[in-house]
Amino acid sequence: MMSALYLTVLDSLIFVSFAATFQSATTASLTHLGGGFLGAAALNSCTHAVLPVVFKRLYYKDTGREDLNKRYNRFHEMINTLVQMIFFVYFEVVIFRSNSWLWWSDTTTAWTSDPVPSNLRMFYGVNLGTWLTAAVTCRFYEERNKDWLLMYTHHAASIILVAGSYAIGQERFGIMVLFLHHISDIVLNCCQATHYLGWDAESFPFGIPVAEVLFVCNICCWAYTRLYIFPFTIVRSVTFEIAGIEGEKYARMLSVFLYLLQGMHIWWFSEMIRVVVKILTPGVSAKEAASVYLTEREEEAAKKKKTKEDKKKM
Repeated sequence: MMSALYLTVLDSLIFVSFAATFQSATTASLTHLGGGFLGAAALNSCTHAVLPVVFKRLYYKDTGREDLNKRYNRFHEMINTLVQMIFFVYFEVVIFRSNSWLWWSDTTTAWTSDPVPSNLRMFYGVNLGTWLTAAVTCRFYEERNKDWLLMYTHHAASIILVAGSYAIGQERFGIMVLFLHHISDIVLNCCQATHYLGWDAESFPFGIPVAEVLFVCNICCWAYTRLYIFPFTIVRSVTFEIAGIEGEKYARMLSVFLYLLQGMHIWWFSEMIRVVVKILTPGVSAKEAASVYLTEREEEAAKKKKTKEDKKKM
């Protein structure tokens, strides 16, 4: 697993190269970006030092050392992503509030050829860097499980959308897409973090179903942001409201990847519903049901890894 500091540096290099290519970043914006990345690097370094202690104090499952290490690695990944998403959402809200959320109340105002604010272009470049880093990590460092190809395709589609909308000057609409994903990712990562901590009704003190409650919140948030707002606001707008805009041809080409993302949203939601069905199945505990999808993915990845190791020994 690559260190968080390494990923932060990689994000920085990717953005600086991308911004220089499009000649969109001023010295001041790059200076501010550098300061922001130094802060992110310091934060990630702190998580490396603090999270092991926090995890041991908050962990509520009686498992073997191997399972404990796996859960900690996944928990660490969830927390790093969670912190990143919180920062992203904060800056997105700041940008939306600067124009009184006009792009959401009237989506046609997002499709304009007016100059894009420098803070929005800079923030957009940072997002591109994180997506590229995620794609590199997924391709070369993550173990391949049953939904690896789907996740890698999601990263590729996101990179094309972010880079493409940046190139044609449609960051206003693009940040709306990013915002919906980041909001739901916050709830998703909270849900997964509590799962790896063992905060379910069978392990948490007094039988409080923390993981189960967050799982329900995750389903509701996913359904609202990715199955309601995304298709009926984002997809609708890009389908019916871009006629005559500058770069319409390229915008319509990019819209194909929005449809692709919507298909993935539906697939992952169906996986969540499968867990709900398990929960409602007689004889299956909530703990077993809530972990079925994640456990299947991890077990499959472990089997593939063991098979590769056995082949090397032969």
